[in-house]
Amino acid sequence: MNEGKISDIYNNILSDLKKMKGVKRIALAGRDGFLIGASEGSETLTMMSAIMLRAAETVTNKLEKANPSRVIIDYNGGKLIAAPAGSKALISVMTEQDTKIEPVITEIERTALKIKDIL
Repeated sequence: MNEGKISDIYNNILSDLKKMKGVKRIALAGRDGFLIGASEGSETLTMMSAIMLRAAETVTNKLEKANPSRVIIDYNGGKLIAAPAGSKALISVMTEQDTKIEPVITEIERTALKIKDIL
């Protein structure tokens, strides 16, 4: 029963991000890539996002002694944005091709702070 309540909390936190124009898919996962909250079929999205974010952290820590705030993949169908939500989670967002990502990034950052506070 508690599991349903926790899922509701995450879904509520992610709702503003889900409603944004141009957002096709969103998923919340642990830093290992395993789903915490998302729609069906998001396992590959979160696993790959976790790998990309870890790789970016490795490179930036080694070269610049800093962590990246996000990883953005621009592909023919849109953009994939992976961002940490504290030390325990990450948010993955897929957008449509012509979506302006600045507002999406702002909302990801706001959402990540909320997630970080409850984990």
